Amino acid sequence: MANSEQTAGILNQVIKVTIRPSKTHGVGVFAIQDIPKGVRLHMDDLPQVYYLPYSSFGKLFPEVRDNIVNKWPRVVNNEKFAFPEARFQAYCNHSDEPNYNSKTDSSLREIKKGEEIFEDYRVILGYEKAYPWLDKKKVKDDNKKK
Repeated sequence: MANSEQTAGILNQVIKVTIRPSKTHGVGVFAIQDIPKGVRLHMDDLPQVYYLPYSSFGKLFPEVRDNIVNKWPRVVNNEKFAFPEARFQAYCNHSDEPNYNSKTDSSLREIKKGEEIFEDYRVILGYEKAYPWLDKKKVKDDNKKK
């Protein structure tokens, strides 16, 4: 079992994003810290249960601490919590110019703190069935260029 120092270090390393309202579409995934190009975002990880005494939350980066406390308020009573709280990729919006590669779970370029994370849905096998509007959008965009 990891001690508090180790657990805080792991959480500071793996918690890079959060879910919040998006101007693009409903909700989205946003960086809570600067993310260099090629770094894994842990958006496809299955939830793991963590325990970190609330008295040790000072070892967490402020954005990581706020992310955990806002989503798992019972941690103030020293309760366990899970990360990620949901599969982040389910909340990742589409862009024709993505900054995230969902196949490798990594950043395609440097992503600044506060920036929304976008993936290209067209890399998903069978995307046409799940996202038929993408082909309609492409035709519409192509017609605008003419």
